Amino acid sequence: MYSAYLDLNPARALSVRTLGSASRRIYFSPVAPLRVRHMPPPPLPDGRWVRVRNILAGLALDEVERTITSMASGLAPTAAPQPRRIYLGREVVGEIMEVGPEARFLRVGDRVVYQSGPCCATREIEPPCRHCAMGVYALCENRYLPGPEQVGGGWGDEMVVHERQLFLVPDGMQAEQAALLEPTAAALHAALRHPLRVDDQALILGAETHGLLITQALRVLAPMLNITVAPEQSYQVEVATRMGATRILYPEDGVAAVARMTGAKLYRGQIGAELLVGGFDVVYDTLGTERSLRQALSWAREGGVVVLAARSLQWMRMDLSAIWNREVALVGAYTHGAESWPGGDDNFSIGGSTGGRVSTFALATEMLREERLTPERLVTHRFPLREIKTAITTVRDRAEHRAIKTLLDIQDIPGFDLLDESEEPTTGPEPRGG
Repeated sequence: MYSAYLDLNPARALSVRTLGSASRRIYFSPVAPLRVRHMPPPPLPDGRWVRVRNILAGLALDEVERTITSMASGLAPTAAPQPRRIYLGREVVGEIMEVGPEARFLRVGDRVVYQSGPCCATREIEPPCRHCAMGVYALCENRYLPGPEQVGGGWGDEMVVHERQLFLVPDGMQAEQAALLEPTAAALHAALRHPLRVDDQALILGAETHGLLITQALRVLAPMLNITVAPEQSYQVEVATRMGATRILYPEDGVAAVARMTGAKLYRGQIGAELLVGGFDVVYDTLGTERSLRQALSWAREGGVVVLAARSLQWMRMDLSAIWNREVALVGAYTHGAESWPGGDDNFSIGGSTGGRVSTFALATEMLREERLTPERLVTHRFPLREIKTAITTVRDRAEHRAIKTLLDIQDIPGFDLLDESEEPTTGPEPRGG
């Protein structure tokens, strides 16, 4: 099997940080954390594990950025136990090619998408922790316990995972839609992190894939909502409008434009400080930079909400006075799991549900089926797996290529233009399951 992964050997991360500013070629060199290599297919480690033949995969922006910057250090998430390898490609659809003898839910030939990492269900822990009991597997309290680890990810031709890490794709769903079901579910979860009112004004900072999918999800959840999108690139304006944006906040616009849009009052101090009285009811920060979070907190109204919907591992120095001085609530949105869903209304329901907890994937699947969410419209580039280096650089240099969403076709394997096993220096024993 071929697979792309990050080797977390500290020496590799150090080499990229030291030499990366001098040449971008270091990111794809034999000393970089990013590895693409051939490896023997591992056996299924347990009776409920399965082998998946990948069909189509998306390149998530945060995964691409990790291949370039490697892991950040000193932040709380990096203290968690980590495998020596992180397999890349969570946005993937594939077909079951082998099942363990104790598999309960899947069979050979089923189409599936990757849904979750380790949790109580994959560790077969009973009773489950409080988060898994509510379907919020991303926050599982047991996810760092030792156990068999998956091998392979979407940026390769196969992966070996526990069957509970997968979601069964319904018949009739297009491959592109299925490959983008994971980011669609993540965007839907972010949109549902704050209850919306019909007269709310929402701002979305960023118009990459995540920001655009949140825009469309908000439009589905609240058709009359006033949605402002702040793209970083001019080519994203038309796409944001197509996905449901009411207004555009351009990069050259600033706090004065926010005041005009929202009817807020703007005060300026003698030494450059600015204060809005009023602002947006809810701000979704999909960029996760120091600048974007500062804007989000400043541009939310008193008593408003900021949803931090970005996966960013970077240090920030922030003015957090808005949180106490203006009682702005800061809410995190990590991935997906289960949502509180009323169900049973005249416009939309899940399997006749009359309320309760609903899987984010099931909710997103139904919205895709009814064409309320259309992530496939964001695909701008598509490459065969053997051109993974070109695909990664396209995402990295997305403004130059006017790229929104890039996909990998998992077809012909020979002829990789990146690394192979002959180029990889020895870094120690293979990790468990490798």
